[in-house]
Amino acid sequence: MNLMENSSRAQAGYRERFQEDTMRIDMHCHVIGNGTDIRNTGNDVYLYAEDNQLLFTRILAELIEISLKEMKSDLNNDGEISTGEYFDLLYKLLCSSGEIDGMVLLALDAVYSPKTGLLDERKTDLWVSNRFLAEKVEELNERLQKEPAPINKKRFFFGASVSPNRKDWEAELSYVINKTGAVLMKWIPSTQHIHLADGRHKDFYKALSGANMPLLCHVGPEYSFPEGIKKRDLDNYKYLESPLVHGVTVIAAHCAAPVFPVIDENTMPDFYALMKNANSGSRIRLWADTSALSLSTRLPFIQEIRSTFPPEWLMHGSDFPIPVGGGPYSVYSAQGMTPAEYIEKYIELYREMRKTKNPLDIDVKIKRAHGFSEEIISNADKVLRIPAMLRS
Repeated sequence: MNLMENSSRAQAGYRERFQEDTMRIDMHCHVIGNGTDIRNTGNDVYLYAEDNQLLFTRILAELIEISLKEMKSDLNNDGEISTGEYFDLLYKLLCSSGEIDGMVLLALDAVYSPKTGLLDERKTDLWVSNRFLAEKVEELNERLQKEPAPINKKRFFFGASVSPNRKDWEAELSYVINKTGAVLMKWIPSTQHIHLADGRHKDFYKALSGANMPLLCHVGPEYSFPEGIKKRDLDNYKYLESPLVHGVTVIAAHCAAPVFPVIDENTMPDFYALMKNANSGSRIRLWADTSALSLSTRLPFIQEIRSTFPPEWLMHGSDFPIPVGGGPYSVYSAQGMTPAEYIEKYIELYREMRKTKNPLDIDVKIKRAHGFSEEIISNADKVLRIPAMLRS
């Protein structure tokens, strides 16, 4: 797939939109690579799960690899997608997008023992260090500024990740807050063995609140990492009350939606009740993002999600590189339509998707087709801790 194909047509629409005051941001994009030396995380992404793998996570990893290769990301054709090749792909995706102005690239801290504060190498399958990613984001933005207008106005943003279980969490968090342009803090509680309700995290939460650093926290089923399956109880939305109590603005990933019908419990109505209570004051304290809602297995929940959560409480995220699945218009969205109307709508959107090459744009268009408001794409700009220099 040529990611720059037809980009001039997409950029024409983008030029018209860029005069708006707010940026349209994909605030949930993961970083992966092929580094296997856990002592070299300052220079590379560490990704090694062979010693801690489960069947489902292995299948998902293979699907991601196939999807990335279909995007021609293996530039030297050696059969592997290097860390550098992956960043080149992200760069091409943002440059060629007609829907997105900015991408938040997410770090992911290692697994640290809640008891000892020491690194657990075996249970750490992916480690995207803050120092490595902060530098990469700076490099990417320097490249963007050399592009012709309006692409040179686009930006990458750094999403930090500091485990509160680390012995040195205060030093690492201080570095993130004071020495980088981090726009948020990212946790996957199950994968990182973080219990949000642990009283020892109180000072961590107060530091986040004092720095106006929002916490993007995974809630609901996590199937991408073995520890996510083994420690799934830590991803309960109820634990979000702890950071909220200490004044942290929280973004709950995936709207707490199930991944698989029947298998996963649907806690979205209860999660909405928590959101309603948290947001009853003068400001929105608990948000949810729409990342990975385009998965085929989540299509049965799309209409419930759209009708349950107000657009002013939602932010747009793709969860890239998780593959976008499903058709452009689900049968579950056909309520009130005649069969002929549904078929006409499906064909119209299918043709539009066939013309769209950029997976970030496809994700936006799928959600738009299912009735999500345009408002959610710019909501992140109101909440993220975006440095003024990245708006110039």
